[in-house]
Parts: sequence; C-alpha cells; structure tokens
Amino acid sequence: MRNLFLLLSLISFKIYSAEMDRVHINYEDQKRYFLIHEPDTYNSSNPINLVIGLHGYTGTASGFEKETTGGFNRSADEYGFIAAYPQGEFFYDRGFFFKSYVSAWNDLTGSRTKAPNDKGEICAADAPSYNQFKSCKGKGVGRCAWASCLDDIGFIKDIIVNIKSTHNIDKVYVVGMSNGGMMAHAFACKHPELVDGVLNVVGLPHLGLNCIPSKPVNYIVYAGFKDDIVPPENIVSWDKYYYEPMQNVVNEWKAAFNCKNMQNNKSDSIYIIYEKEFSECNNDVKLISLLNMDGGHTWPGIEDDDAGNCRSNDQSEINFPKCKNVNNLWGNNYLLPKLLNL
Repeated sequence: MRNLFLLLSLISFKIYSAEMDRVHINYEDQKRYFLIHEPDTYNSSNPINLVIGLHGYTGTASGFEKETTGGFNRSADEYGFIAAYPQGEFFYDRGFFFKSYVSAWNDLTGSRTKAPNDKGEICAADAPSYNQFKSCKGKGVGRCAWASCLDDIGFIKDIIVNIKSTHNIDKVYVVGMSNGGMMAHAFACKHPELVDGVLNVVGLPHLGLNCIPSKPVNYIVYAGFKDDIVPPENIVSWDKYYYEPMQNVVNEWKAAFNCKNMQNNKSDSIYIIYEKEFSECNNDVKLISLLNMDGGHTWPGIEDDDAGNCRSNDQSEINFPKCKNVNNLWGNNYLLPKLLNL
C-alpha cells in the first residue's frame, strides 16, 4: 500500500514548470548565483516568507527544486513563500573514462580532517580520499576533507540580505538536504539572528564537530534509519566517514536551549516515523527530531538516492542530464507545515 501511495504521489499528472530567475552576485571576488521563484500570489505590499533551499553533495540548485524535493516550487505556490536556491562551488573530476560533476558547500565540518580537542579524524585510516576543491588548495585541510572551502556562510547571508532588499520579507527559513542540510545546520549556528527556522534533512555533522548557536533557534532534523551515507545512529558511513548521532545533536541543543518539555509521537500513515518535539525552551523556540524507520538518504517521499544530480535550462552550462519532473506531494506536505508553523 505504501509503495502504491508513493507511486501515485510521485506521478506528475500534468507538466508543472514554475518560472525561476537566475540572480548573479559578486561575493569575495567570485561570480556566484542563486535561482529564485516567486509564487503567483506574491504582492509586494504584503509580507511573504522566504525559504532558502540548499542542494546536496554533487547536486545542483535546480536539481534540488525538481528532483531532490520533487517540486519545491509547487510547494512554494501552495504555501505562499518565495523559494531561493543557491548554487554551491563545483568542478569536474576527471576520471579515466569520463569527467564527473562534483559540488559541495563549506558546512565547516566536511572541509577539515580533524575534530577539535583531540577527538580524532572524521574518517577512518583506510577511508577513501575525495578530490578536493580548488578553494581548499594550500589550506592544509587534510586527507578526509571532501567539501568546499569557500565562505558559504557569508554567501548565504548575502543572498538573504539581497532578497530582503528587493522583497517584502516576513520570516526566513533555511532548508537543506545531505551536505545542504549540514550547511543549513552550520548557518543556524553562525547566524541564528537571521533565521526563524531551520530544516536539516539527512545532514548530520561529522563526529565531534557539532556546533551550537549562540542564541536559541527553531530547528528540525530529519533522518532515515536505513541511511548508510550519513547514518543517524551507527556513526560510521559506508565509506568509513564518521558522523555525529542525531540524538547527540538534539541533546546538545536541547540542553543549550534549556528545553523543559518533550512530546513523543509516532507517524505511520506511510512510513513509520518517530517524532520528538522539545518545547518550553529559551526564547520559546522548538526542537523537532524526525526518525524515519523506513527511510534512507533521501528527502521523505523520494526513493531515488541520485535525485537532484541533474540540471534544468536555468543551469544549461552544467554538464549533467536534464532534470525529470517529479511531483512529491507527500514529502513536502509532511515537512513544510512543521517548519512554517515554528
């Protein structure tokens, strides 16, 4: 029954193509950009929420919208928010037979090898090393580093400031998948004053590198129990990199925010998801953890691990297959009300 429901929710009964604009900005002497979508109902005289969506490792801005989430622009229209999709640093890794596209964010954990306070390295001695980004050259990041070394915290802050200067923005949310979730997590730590809520999907930080915001911020972390890329409980990934258990992250933030109340819930309409909500925290923020016992390393409602490794006409310069039109009715409708009601 679950597979049948997902099949029906993922089939696009009509081709849906929401327009996006590509906005270029110069940041730290580099030309960077983001895609932006405004719902048809947007009226500059009325305040509107802004949601920043961050793609994962080897993903693209348009791939996050179309495949990773299964049509985030449709959700922006439904819930009435502006969606913006930054593009992370990327390069082409030249293999023996072909070159492959690689992209990532500097989430402040994947761009280093060692955790502080003698907590060890973030990967095993026999873990594979990944080709490093140009921005990391000469910075001594070590053999475990796999992410970008650009100032992506500042880049995302610039995007928020840019959009606020041209639109009537009410609340700001940052969401991300995998490395994008790690980036959203890091941004909440560095700039809690800029966001009203953060959603981290399957993007736990590396072991020993969890950060804590200087002031409380609303936070949702979602993980798939069967995820072997960023495991929520087992620490060691399939490629022998180490990740902080989800419960550790939640416990540290809960203690820092002085949360006094916890509610447990079990959602089993499609997946079995254990939900924990921590409230009565400082500044009235909430922490929510969602553990999908049937889920892997995907956005809820999506079962393709490679979803998002594509590009649309908005990013025609990227050498990647064109994105498919996917309609993920269930996953976005599960997560977004929780986020937007924070």
